[in-house]
Amino acid sequence: MIILDRAHFEHMTGADRGLQAEVLGLFRAQAEGWAAACEGEGWRTAVHTLKGSARGIGLMALAEACETAEAASEAESATALACVRSALAEALAALEQFAAEAA
Repeated sequence: MIILDRAHFEHMTGADRGLQAEVLGLFRAQAEGWAAACEGEGWRTAVHTLKGSARGIGLMALAEACETAEAASEAESATALACVRSALAEALAALEQFAAEAA
């Protein structure tokens, strides 16, 4: 699974480097809040929101992990959320790499 679909991200931002930097900054800033919200009772809502944001900028592996977590039973939720946390860490690393290459 693709961690960051660069072509999708380029398309969604019109290849505007300034806009890309802004979007990446916003995503990174919100990631900590999403991670914390995934630990509480409203984790399904947090995962759903994270899924939409991830898809919007081309973080496909993260979006897929979120989709799987949304569909998980309560018994499966701990494992599914661990997958979301792992995918989020990979996504943030991919965004850092993209930002470094774009600079």
